[in-house]
This record gives sequence, structure tokens and C-alpha cells, in this order.
Amino acid sequence: MERRHFRLGFAGFGNVGRALARLLIARRDELARRYGLSFEVTLLASARRGAWVEPRGVDLEGALRSGWSSASRLAEVLRAAPIDLLFEATPLEPRTGEPALSHVRAALARGVSVVSANKGPIALAARELFGIARKAGAGFRFESAVADCLPVFNLAEAALPVGRLLRFRGVLNSTSNHVLQAIARGRSGEEAIGEMQRLGIAEADPSHDLDGWDQAVKVVILANVLMGRDLTPADVERTPVAAVDPGWLRAEEVAGRAVYLVAEVGPDGPARVHPVALPPGDFLASLRGFSLGLTIETELAATINVSIVEPHVEQTAYGMLADLVAIGQGRMMIPTPLLQATP
Repeated sequence: MERRHFRLGFAGFGNVGRALARLLIARRDELARRYGLSFEVTLLASARRGAWVEPRGVDLEGALRSGWSSASRLAEVLRAAPIDLLFEATPLEPRTGEPALSHVRAALARGVSVVSANKGPIALAARELFGIARKAGAGFRFESAVADCLPVFNLAEAALPVGRLLRFRGVLNSTSNHVLQAIARGRSGEEAIGEMQRLGIAEADPSHDLDGWDQAVKVVILANVLMGRDLTPADVERTPVAAVDPGWLRAEEVAGRAVYLVAEVGPDGPARVHPVALPPGDFLASLRGFSLGLTIETELAATINVSIVEPHVEQTAYGMLADLVAIGQGRMMIPTPLLQATP
């Protein structure tokens, strides 16, 4: 077994970053035993605490327990920080992708691999970032950017090596659909949002979820990375939760149909995030609570349904850990039509 040691950096140390840190600590011995993979964390950065660089390795358990304080900022240290791989888990900014996009560009340009749970850079600049990664010999993976650790890109890589992907149709945001279900059953949307925030699933400001931006970004990633399109989040037709009629929701609930904000896209034509009343036999109608699911129509493998039942931040962290293992095994990038057209 070939052994590989990684110096790891964290861009963002909120719910997801902290869950990933705990997972790395808990699974350190298993990673070494099964994959010959060892690591030390040499960079921790958050907007509130600054950027802590320690070439000999930071005390990760201490950082989880007590935090840190540094006057340095991530943008200042990223070009020279002693890291081999950067975990990008800063908050989403769907219109510009910043500052995450700059973090990813800077890391890849110097040959540092990137594992991103942040959707913005991939939705806005996937073609460019794949090109930088290939030129620099860096890894670039992002399983957690679409649906926690739901196997989407890993599924396409392992099980769909031949033939075209014809359509994606999915429930890819927990918060918006939990709110729709709550309203349909006579509860308030505010109560449902508060529940998601207490569980650490919804952000303090859930507007990206409720306005459809989160799913718009995700469906653009699917279209661009797996179908080779060139969409941006602004191209997606979005219906916010606030625009959905509560009376219609309750009527559909009584009729036995579940209403979800569904993200849909094909190899051409519009991409949409819109409310759909799903009959009981529809796979997506079986999703409850804050579960996520995706229907993939393929040219050769018929229709594939995948789901993850009520994921939490630990599952997002697990998707990032799985990407670290993939890069450690030499699976540096997700196969994508974008690479076929990138010089």
C-alpha cells in the first residue's frame, strides 16, 4: 500500500468545518490502516478568528474546544501556506462565489488540491477551475457541494462511464422543502425554519434556501459538470417559497400529493427550480422531513433514483472526507465533459 501524508488547510470553520475536524480526529487510525493516509492540519481559517498557520501542525482538538485568534487573513496566507489540500467550507455567495472562488483559484494555481462543499465557485467557474487544476496537477473534487454525501459525482464516475446523462430532477434543499411540508400541514414557516436552525441545517440567514438560490446553484453544477453546459445561477428560473400559495399547498396535502421545490435540468433548454405537486408513486414524493433525492435519466442505464435520509452536517463532512480519500488514491478530479473541451 502506497502511503500518503497530507498537510490540510481549512477555509471556513463553521458547522461543516467543525464536523469535518471531528471526523478526521475520530477516523485518523482507520484512514491510516485502510488507505495509508496520514495528515496534519497546518492551516485553520475563519472570517471571525482569522487565519492560523502552523507548519508543525495545529492542535485540532484544542481549536475545536477553545478556538484561536489571529490577525492574519486567509487571502494573505493562502499563496504560501504549507498545505497540500484545502477544504473549502465558507458560506455560499451565489452571485459572485466570493471569497470562496478566489480561495479555490489561488490554491489550485499553486498545485494545492481542493475539496469544496461550497457550491458557488463550481457553479460560476467550473470550466476555468478544472483547467487550472489539470495544468497544475492538483486534485479538485466536490461531492458535498450538491447534496451532502449523496453519491452524485461518485455515482457518475463509478457506474456511468459510457453514455449520456439525459436529465436531472431532484429535491436538493432540505430547508425549503421542510418549510413547504410544514405549511401544507398547517404549521408556520417560521417554526419550521427555527427547527432547521436548531439542528444546524439551516443558516442563520436562510434566504438562499427559501429564495431558491441554493438549488439553482446546485442544478447549474449538475448541468455544467456532468452535461458540459455553460449555465450560471442567474440563468435558472426560480420560484421562491414565499411565492407559493399556502392554500394550494394545503389542498394538495389533502389530495395526497406532496409539493416540493424541484430542481430540473437537461442537456438543453431551461433549468428550473419550481414547486411541483408530486403524486404518491413519484420517487421524490417519498422523501420526508429534510431528506434529499435525485432522479437521473440516462441514455444506457435507464432511470436511477438516489436519496439520503435526513442528512445533517456530519454527512456533508463525510462527503468531504470521502473526496480526500479519493484524491489520496489518485482519483484527482471528477470525470467531466468540461475537461474534454478545456485546453
